[in-house]
Amino acid sequence: MSDANPATVQRDLCGASDCDLAVVGGGPAGSAAAWTAARHGLQVMQFEPERFPRDKVCGEFISAEAHGLLRTMAPGALARAVPLQWAEFVTGSGTRRRLALPQPALGLSRLSLDAALWSAAGSSGVTQHASAVRGVHEDADGFHLDTDGRRWRSRAVIVAAGRWWSIAGLRTPDELAAGGAPWVGVKARFRGLPPQVAGAGVEMFYFPGGYCGLAPVEDGMTNLCCLVHRRHAGRLAATRDFAAWMGAVGGRALRDRLQGGEQVTATVTTAPVKMAPKQATLGGVLLAGDAAGFLDPFTGDGLAMALGSGELAGTMAARSLHDGVTRAATAGAFAAELRAAAGGSYVTARWLRRLVLAPAWMQEVAAAGLLLSPLARYCVQRTRWRADGRP
Repeated sequence: MSDANPATVQRDLCGASDCDLAVVGGGPAGSAAAWTAARHGLQVMQFEPERFPRDKVCGEFISAEAHGLLRTMAPGALARAVPLQWAEFVTGSGTRRRLALPQPALGLSRLSLDAALWSAAGSSGVTQHASAVRGVHEDADGFHLDTDGRRWRSRAVIVAAGRWWSIAGLRTPDELAAGGAPWVGVKARFRGLPPQVAGAGVEMFYFPGGYCGLAPVEDGMTNLCCLVHRRHAGRLAATRDFAAWMGAVGGRALRDRLQGGEQVTATVTTAPVKMAPKQATLGGVLLAGDAAGFLDPFTGDGLAMALGSGELAGTMAARSLHDGVTRAATAGAFAAELRAAAGGSYVTARWLRRLVLAPAWMQEVAAAGLLLSPLARYCVQRTRWRADGRP
């Protein structure tokens, strides 16, 4: 396989309507897939209707598993990130238990990250289109994709369009409606919060019915991202003061931590949020990022899994087209490698998620027990993206 240097690849390699690979989605998974495939010599189209920078509900915590890819793909953005050395678990009563991270993580806003990754994909020779894909249909020769008023041809397709996407020929609105979940995600960024001590890290505030992650990001901002069960969310839709609402829902410890802070970005929400693996493929289409599964945010590995699954999908598409592998065989191999890389992440996270809905006293006990070194290491290892498929 060729490994083209992005600096030497020219833009608009695709013909008027034909390409080797079409990538649907411009987030971390989609851009990683497009960039990877282009570096392997494919002619790539990427479709994303939104403009950058754009915001997403996200903890904005980038674990070490993703740093190697980002150093190559978007070193400028990585240089702006805040190094994070520890994770601190805070119970409803204010008890704090700190755990040193096995490897430093990074805090970087999705405003900066997504824009940098989209730009990196474009600079690698990917032909980018600011349009939504309405339909994808497979035939003997490949695929045709329908956007508003135009049809495109592609030999392969990767969908990395997030958790809730609807494309005729692949997934319908009715299928999405059947997959509801009781969780709500909400986030905003603040300035002026009291500084952390002993370097920078992520603070995880737990309370019956949800949790919030508080992480420093670039430009002196702190990202507050929360996942709350609907029955505990109260009047979220009616609130105009995110900090006051979150303090009321999350309890005294979180309310005290937010004192003096000023919200500097809009409140962003998403619902329903369902944490689970999904299909890795639909026919001959490869799925990456949240389209293939959404991992509980408290694991801290969601962005790494999005980037890793996008890189894997781009690599598999290139291998298939270069070596003449059938679409069915490629889909099967990709699904197997995706399962191996995700390992026991979803199973481990599902068991840990039960503590989110547990009574406060049980969360206090669990916070102490989970930070015992052997158990903590085990939980961390079991929720990591493993590109080589090994623990």
